[in-house]
This record gives sequence, structure tokens and C-alpha cells, in this order.
Amino acid sequence: MVDPGTGTDAVLDLLIEGERVTALAARVEPPRGATVFDATGLLVLPGFVDMHTHSDFTLQHDPDALSRLHQGVTTDVTGNCGFSPFPLPPSSIGFGSFFSSRLDRGFADLASYAEHLESIGTGVNVAPLVGLGAVREHVVGSAPRPPSDDAVAAMRRLVADGLEQGAFGVSSGLVYTPGRFAAADELRRVIAPLRGTGRFYATHLRDERDGLVASVAEAISTAEGAGVDLQISHHKALGKANWGRTETTLAMVDEANERGAVEVAVDYYPYTSGSTGVSSLLPPGSLDGGWRLLRERAREGAERLRLLRHLDGAAQFRPDEIIVGRSGTRPEASGRALPEYAADLGRDAVDVLLELILAEGESLTMTVPAASRDDLARVSAHPAAMHGSDGWLMTAEQARHEHPRNLASTAEVLAPALLGRAPLDRAVAHLATVPARRLRLAGRGTLQPGAFADIAVADPARAARFADRAATEYAYPDLMRWVFVNGEPAIDNFRPTGRRAGKVLRAA
Repeated sequence: MVDPGTGTDAVLDLLIEGERVTALAARVEPPRGATVFDATGLLVLPGFVDMHTHSDFTLQHDPDALSRLHQGVTTDVTGNCGFSPFPLPPSSIGFGSFFSSRLDRGFADLASYAEHLESIGTGVNVAPLVGLGAVREHVVGSAPRPPSDDAVAAMRRLVADGLEQGAFGVSSGLVYTPGRFAAADELRRVIAPLRGTGRFYATHLRDERDGLVASVAEAISTAEGAGVDLQISHHKALGKANWGRTETTLAMVDEANERGAVEVAVDYYPYTSGSTGVSSLLPPGSLDGGWRLLRERAREGAERLRLLRHLDGAAQFRPDEIIVGRSGTRPEASGRALPEYAADLGRDAVDVLLELILAEGESLTMTVPAASRDDLARVSAHPAAMHGSDGWLMTAEQARHEHPRNLASTAEVLAPALLGRAPLDRAVAHLATVPARRLRLAGRGTLQPGAFADIAVADPARAARFADRAATEYAYPDLMRWVFVNGEPAIDNFRPTGRRAGKVLRAA
């Protein structure tokens, strides 16, 4: 049993009764009729709390959540990067579609979304955030204009309603439409209801490339101005010219924490590549009139030339850096490097990229280079750091053309520790203890008696195979012999049981 939160690191027996751990000792006599799981030689850990996911857009169609359970994840924090399926008007069908093109509809509020999930059951617990992109979409729409005072008040009410219904905080995505149109002053005013609640503001920074330092400064200033704690999402420095700047930004985090007005933390995923929607490559203002107008303007003439020039030299990723995600209109392009695919067609990569963007809009993702190994090591070693996969739910087959973090992010953190290549207590703390504390999840992220029985049982003997697997191998990592969610076995001897014991959690 390893539980960094309590300092437990010992060979012990653990008793589960109902939803809770009721005993943890050198010897626990099994009650009559008890089921005994022999974990000799295995590692029993608190169930993992994934600090940064987008599972809220896929749980409706994948409620068993196998890609989370196979990783030992028992709680997903959703609503990140400004995206949540609530509060959305019925007209916002395409919102967040690159997470899932199958999102049927938005929900008016957290209460109705939670009621829907509870009616179908979920394999994992859900700790929701309110996406400020959804809030802005609800009140202002996708327009780039600044909101009126009345609109700011309306957005603030939606935030307050989400907190009242149990949201753990709010999030912004300042590179996505419509979040990119929110100025710092607007954000401070809209997140004001968080003050004094102990809940936090998470942000996908306005710029993770050349403007990284300024964007971190803006995020800290916004949080301190509003008097709320800050979570910097998937912290990294994009582009070789910016590698090493996390040394500056983490010093800024330390300075803010020393001032003590708010608590600043960061999350990371254990990869040097990232994934996002291809629409994020477009120049500012391109989608002001929506996709239909963009497609009409981009057929020919000056607008098409402007887009091609931007994609060729001014976009946040170059065409030669892009691996195409799962494509619906051109399945033969799925998972391929864009230059290679374009060369097979005998065409310029920028032309092909624009065609893919116009054909598939928000739904197409790409895998791109992100952090340097040194920056990743620096961020993951920082005292304010914790793990967050930035993934969502998909089967192993669906993940074939997507980023591997969707299937194996926690295993990339845990496996090196199981092999003695990294500190085990730090790995488990980043996966379970620290995020549970950040969320103030009483009784989760720990094995102590009285805690909810969210438990991951890992097999160290399988770590070497996972570490040595081919980079192109898309399969569940299968490090977890058993996973329990609220006392129910969800993975039994590496196989899913089909039980949906997860809950929609509410903040205290």
C-alpha cells in the first residue's frame, strides 16, 4: 500500500465495506462471506484523479469510460479549457466538437447535465468545472465584441449558478473561440463569484509560444485581482525558440505563491507532443461570421490568399510539424504527417491543410510538437505540479490516429516509478494525492479508513513491457489488475466488469 497523503508505504491488508475503506492494518480478518483479492506482489494505490480532461464531451456515448479505468483513473476533472457542455443554448451544436462530433446537445446548466449522467451511470467519478467559453457562448455568442455590463452580469450569474450546483471552479481557453475574445478585465469580473469559495480558476493560457511569459503574468494578475486560486493548464513552452522559458514562468508561480494572496498550481501531461483542433491555426477573426461564411470567402481571391499565407508562416504550428488526426472526409490522411500525405497527392502541404480545415472545421484534431524534454522535466518536478492528461474517452481503435495521452498518460507517469527510474511517492502524489487536495475532495486520493474506496491495483511486472512498447502501439496499458470505484470492482483481473459506480461529485 502506497499513499503519499498519509505517508503509508507498507505491506498491509485493506478492507472495503460498501463504498468505503473501513480498515487498513498489518492483518485484517475478512468478514464472513467477504470476497478476497490477493494482491501479493502488487501495488495498491489511491485511485487516480485526472486534473485536466475533456471527458464531459464523450461520457454520454462512452459511459463505461474504459480508457480511463484501464489507466487507474477513478475521477475525471472535466470542463477544462473553457469547454463544458453547459450552460449552452440549443443552437450551440458545434461547440467543442473536436472533442466529440457526437455531442447531441448542450445542457442548460450543471444540474441538468449531472442528472443526465446519473441517469445513464458512469464508470468514473466526474468533478466538473464551468467552462467560461460556454458561458460566453450562452450570453454573447461567438462574436468578438466586448460584452456590455449587463452581459457581464449575466455571465457572472451563470458562473454563480454553476458553483451553487456544485462545480469545483471555472476554466478559460484563451486561444479558442469565443474565449479568445475575453479580455483580462472581463475575466476578473466574470470569475468574481469564486472569491471566498475555495474553488479555483483554471486557464489554457492566451499564448504558450512567444507570448508565454506575458500570458502567465496575465493569468496570475487576473487571479490575484479576482482573489481566486489559479490552475495553469498543461503548462509548457511551445516552439524551440521558447524552450527553457518555463524556468522564468515557474519562478513567477513561486513569486505569486510567496505573496500568498492566491495559490497558483500547474498541471502537465508527460509528453513532448500535444494535440488540439486544426481550427486553432486560423488567423484571429477568421471565424467571426461562422464556418459557413469562412468557407464561402475562402474559395478564392484575397481571403484565400490571406489564409494560405498565415498557415504557411504565421500560424502557431507550421505545416511540416503537423500529424493529421482522425479525418472523416479523408480517412486515408488519418494519422499521417501532413507533408507526407500532401506529397503523395502531388500538392503543396499548405493547400491540403486549408482544404482539411475547411472540410472538417472544429472536428479535426492534429498532433504537434509541444514541450522540450527539459521543460517537461522542470515542470513535472515543480512543487506546485500535478498530472492532467488533457485527454478524453475513446476506444483503443479510435485512439489509433489521436494523441496517445488519451490511453496511457497516467502509465507514462507511473511506469518509470515502478521500474525505479523515478520517485514512486512523487508519481502517486501527482496522480492522486495532489489533485484530490486541490479539489478539496474529502475522502478521495487516499487509502485511509473512512475514505471512499477508489483504488488502483497496479502490477509492477507489466511496467517493463509498457515502457518498451512501440510508439505506434495503441492499446490499453494494462498495468491495472484491479480498479475499484466507490467500492465496486470496475476492472477485475485486467478486464472491465461493466459496472458503472461513478458519481457526479459536488464541491463542498
